[in-house]
This record gives sequence, structure tokens and C-alpha cells, in this order.
Amino acid sequence: MKCDKKIMRLYAVTDRAWVTQNETLYQQVKKALHGGVTCVQIREKNMGEDDFLAEAIEINKLCKEFNVPLIINDNVDIALKCGAAGVHVGQSDMKATDVRAKIGSNMILGVSAATVEQAIEAEQAGADYLGVGAVFSTTTKLDASAVSHFELKKICTSVSIPVVAIGGISENNITELKGCGIDGVALVSAIFASKDITAACKRLYNLSEEIVKFKISGAAFDLDGTLLDSMYLWENVGAEFVKSKRKIPEENLREILKPLSLHQSAIYLKEKYQLSESIEQLMSEVNTLVEHYYFDEVTPKDGVCEFLQMLKNKGVKMCVVTATDKYLVEAALKRNGIADFFDKIFTCTEVGFGKDTPHIYNAAAEFMVLAPNKVMVFEDASHAAETAKKAGFCVCGVSDKWESNPDKLIKNSDIYIKSFKEAGDYID
Repeated sequence: MKCDKKIMRLYAVTDRAWVTQNETLYQQVKKALHGGVTCVQIREKNMGEDDFLAEAIEINKLCKEFNVPLIINDNVDIALKCGAAGVHVGQSDMKATDVRAKIGSNMILGVSAATVEQAIEAEQAGADYLGVGAVFSTTTKLDASAVSHFELKKICTSVSIPVVAIGGISENNITELKGCGIDGVALVSAIFASKDITAACKRLYNLSEEIVKFKISGAAFDLDGTLLDSMYLWENVGAEFVKSKRKIPEENLREILKPLSLHQSAIYLKEKYQLSESIEQLMSEVNTLVEHYYFDEVTPKDGVCEFLQMLKNKGVKMCVVTATDKYLVEAALKRNGIADFFDKIFTCTEVGFGKDTPHIYNAAAEFMVLAPNKVMVFEDASHAAETAKKAGFCVCGVSDKWESNPDKLIKNSDIYIKSFKEAGDYID
């Protein structure tokens, strides 16, 4: 079964070490549920089977009253007998494929992972969600190796199932996980060691919302490879143009031209290949090579139209920031019925700078009368994402098969999406 991301938001994992003489585990879980936890996992490593089953039945009944799923850690038999919503296994426990075969398709299966390889393998084995950690040092699992936040982000981008961060998370460090792309946090002592469990859970839920969703007031969208599925047409334009001048193009010409504006590219081509035409003439000739694509062919990427409508409904200001010349941009946007979503189009040619500097992003923010940290820049190119990020903008990296350095794009993105269909899960 597919696991709803929302039930992973605030995931409570029990620990009998925090049970006192004055309070049972049942009572602790009940307080956590009143505080807003969205999922509960019972972890009992040293309890007899009969006592464990009795406890699981009792707590499962409680969780159902709150419409919250109960997950049993590493004991498939108990999960089946008590009627729990699911079971969670680690890398050293029963294999995920065997667990799935035993529990069937209706129960939730969670699997621990610490690497991209483990994450992909777990998803292929039938996992519905991943528990990734430890993301901070922890005393709960002394044998758990630390997972860097960059590795956590890569894991989130490598799978389509929800990812829950676990390990050493507290109210003091939880916001450090913002931008990792996680769908929720799993906590032990931050909940059950608290003097006021209900109040702690309410605070933690609000913090979990903050790290999962970015609240923005403005959006600046790149065009090619971001809004439009059009990077294919730029792959060989530089080389074709140079060949049309009866010159031999450099092998790495695409990478050289990629961060440059059209004007900068024309200057480079003129000087490098000793062309006699003016800069303006060269720019016009390059545009002529690609303009029929914008007038007749290129289409929006999957989910773009729906996402733009969602932002418009929420009153988010929107601009286009692109290296492509305006008449081509306008033609493609109008033909695809999305031109009216944008308040203004900014081009590198008009601004006078490429995306190796933040001028175009600053111009858009100034137009929208917003500070950079209130504007999310959507980019498919790693160099552009890096520029925007360094300038203080929020950055949403957009997956595109033509990007040559996806790891760099992920690293410089606050969030990274494979499709605009999932963007609403992370952006408010």
C-alpha cells in the first residue's frame, strides 16, 4: 500500500526507558496523541511475547480512537495478531521482501535506510516509507551511523515513497532539517522524556510543519527545463551554429555557454571563432535556429499548469527569469495558455547579466517588492541554483534529464522535486 505523507509528519517511537512508576506507556502514548502525533511505533526489545501482545492490543485500540496508525517495530507476528496498521524493520532484521510476503499488501511496511542504495532497495522490496538516520547523534541507538543531511536529501530524491528522519532530533535542532525534502520526523526522547508530553508534541508538530513546507510570497521561474520541457533544443544549438559558420566547435561548448546569457554567448562565439557578424546579428541568428520550437512545439512540464493555478489561488506573485529572449518566451507561454499567471518576464538579455550573477533574481524580487528569502526560485540548472542560493533566495531544484550535475543542483536547493505534481507537498 502507498503511505500518505501526512501520517508521517510527527512519528512517535516509544521507549520504555522513559516509563515511570507514576505513568504507564499507554498513558504516555495517549498524551502524545492528544498533542497531535500522526503515527505511533511501539518498540519493545526486551518484553515477553504475551505481555507485548497485550500492550500492543491496548495501544492499537487507543490509536484507532484518534485515527492514527500503529506500527510495530521488528515483530511481524505481534503486528499481525494485534491488528496493527503496519510493521517497521531495520537493515539487520527480517528482509523487507519476506515481511511484505507475510503481511500482504494492506499493511504498512516501513524500512530503515542510511544510504541511497538501501533506500532504493527497500522501495523495490515493497516498503511504503523509509526511516532514515541517525540524522543527529543519539543515545537511543548507539550503533547507528550518522547520515549527513546531504545524503538525507539525496535519499529523498531517489525514492517516491515518504521519508521520515530519525535519530537525535529535538526541538533545538529540528529546524536544521529544513530543505532536506523529508516528509516527517520520528522522535523518541523529545516526546517521551518531556515533562509535558502533550505540550511538547504540539510544539514539535508546528516545527515539523515548518521543516516540511516552505511558506513563500513570490516565485521566480526559470523557463527552459523548469516550466517548459525544452532543454533538448538547446543541447546542440551552439555546436550547430558554429558549424554553420564553417568552424569546428569545442567539445565542451555546451558547458561553456550554459551559464551565459544570449548576449554573453554571442560575444564569446564572436571572439572565440573570429566571426565577422555583429553581436546583434549573431544573437538573431541563434534565435532563428530555435524559434520554431517555441512557436510550434515545446510544452509545459508535467504538473506545471496545476501548480501555477494553486499559487495564483493563494495570491503568490509570479515572474519568469530566463536566458531565452522575450519574444520566444511570450510565444511559448501564450500558446500553452500559461502566460497570464506571470506578472512580468525578466530576460538575461534585458537585465544585462547571465545567471552567473544574481542580477536577474534581484530584479524579480525588487519588482515583486519582496525580500529574497520570501521568494522561491525554481531552477533546473545547478549553476543557476547556486547563484540564487548564495544571494539569499529560497531555491526549488526541478529535476530535468538534461542537467549534467544533479548532485550539485540538489546540494544548492532548499527542496528538490521530480515533478511539479509533488511541489504542493513542500510549498505553501
